[in-house]
Amino acid sequence: MKKIIGIYLLLQAVMKGVCLFLSLRSDESFLPVIVLITCVVLIAGALYVAAMTFTEKARLRQISRFFVLEIALTVFNIVFMFFRPVEMLPTDSWVTGNLFDVLVAGVILVYLTRQKYYIRAKYVSNATQPDKRETIPAGHKARPTV
Repeated sequence: MKKIIGIYLLLQAVMKGVCLFLSLRSDESFLPVIVLITCVVLIAGALYVAAMTFTEKARLRQISRFFVLEIALTVFNIVFMFFRPVEMLPTDSWVTGNLFDVLVAGVILVYLTRQKYYIRAKYVSNATQPDKRETIPAGHKARPTV
């Protein structure tokens, strides 16, 4: 699943980058500087987390933190643009973000937090012979351990 998240983040960073470039090149776009800065932060973060997932060095906590940051910055952009409305191009909605971005990031965040609860165990045997306290005599039922 991390590879799919990495591909999603890479595609999102490319789309935001292209739309940011188009917004900066256009004479009709009047986006505030703070919105452009948050877009650049999201692009850099998405590229970083995507690179970490492809090199398999990303942890669930890092990916989760990015999606929390994405939700926070997208909500900030939406609220900021509500109080300071400007005429926007269709590509400017990719730069500012929308509620769909918040929804997708929230769903991925819920998935990542649920995945954290699964138990992963690695059994390492250092002893050459089994401990007598750990062996179960024949005919006895083993007690479940927590």
